[in-house]
Amino acid sequence: MLKIHLGVCGIGYGHADRILTISKKLYEKGCTLIISSYGEGLEYLRKHGLRVYKVPAVDYGVLHEGKVSIKMTIFKNILLPIQVLKQIAYEVSIIDNGEVDLVVSDSRASTVIAAKILGKPTVTILNQFNIKIHYPKYRWIIESLESSSYIVGRIWLKSDKIVVADYPPPLTISKKNLQFPENIPKDKVEYVGPIIDTSHISDISVKTLSEKYGVGLNGKPVVLFMATGPFYERKKFIEKIYPMLKELVNEFEAVLTLGGLKLDSVDTSNLKIFEWVEDPLELIKISDIVVTRGGQTTLAKVLALGKPLVMIPIPAHAEQIGNAESIQDNGAGLVLYEEELSKTSLKKCLERILEDKTFSQRARDYSKVFNSLNPTEHVIKIIETMLTKS
Repeated sequence: MLKIHLGVCGIGYGHADRILTISKKLYEKGCTLIISSYGEGLEYLRKHGLRVYKVPAVDYGVLHEGKVSIKMTIFKNILLPIQVLKQIAYEVSIIDNGEVDLVVSDSRASTVIAAKILGKPTVTILNQFNIKIHYPKYRWIIESLESSSYIVGRIWLKSDKIVVADYPPPLTISKKNLQFPENIPKDKVEYVGPIIDTSHISDISVKTLSEKYGVGLNGKPVVLFMATGPFYERKKFIEKIYPMLKELVNEFEAVLTLGGLKLDSVDTSNLKIFEWVEDPLELIKISDIVVTRGGQTTLAKVLALGKPLVMIPIPAHAEQIGNAESIQDNGAGLVLYEEELSKTSLKKCLERILEDKTFSQRARDYSKVFNSLNPTEHVIKIIETMLTKS
């Protein structure tokens, strides 16, 4: 029986979600899986019934208003070299004791290093290669941090195969963060598309889902507000968005998902609020527009179902800003920067998308490409090919 180790980035739910999709297919193939993660990714995988080893965590810093903070990032990771060494040590132990045949890293450099120490074939899954920092101050610190991130990229390139979990060009969501060196072999990097399983909802009608959730039954356009990302960022998103929803209910049916958080003492009349949704794809399918942050996995899910977006990226979060601007450039949504966010600006974005049908048409272009790719099976074939070679 083949043994595969999956080392998963634990920041937010996105990395864990795509590994959950892959793991289901690998279990169907009869593989034994050994999984490691940390943070919310660890909790997410365990919540879905997977046995996961806990490894030391790394994270970035966020200010109380939800903005990415360079100072806080440095403070939180002042012992980062030690944390990374700990992660590598944990990974070496897990891989060695598990006697694995292949290692899969989802954006974790420590997993790649551990695999190479032990001479194991390695596949790395990622959706950003160049880590950019969007911050006007502390330029010399920014340049130092971006130089350090270059080292991470060089480590990922040590993998035998790099799988990009994003739409192929020109529809790539994270294209600003996926600039690979020109001298690497052409077959080293492969765009497979977003690793999302939509097969289970393809035959379920919108009417059936509307009745299940009590959404989309009153004839108004359904606007889904999705709180995503790490805990603190979900919390800040909800705090900013919730007060505006009451202003929208006359024209729109507002639906808010909290990503596992709770709202105390709220008036839910004329609003649909879900603390946790087991399958967000079902609500996305019902919706006419989705409003969310700029995380790549969430954006990829929404576009896989052909829904246009209003994107409110986390302030100073370069990857999210780049993702949102890329989708806006391709005409499938609008970026609403948080410093410009108000009930008036939000309403204008929603009305513009509903009035201009080209936004929905461009979003459906993403869906057509996604349906032609079958990304999960593609990843499984890459893994099987690697196992055959080894």
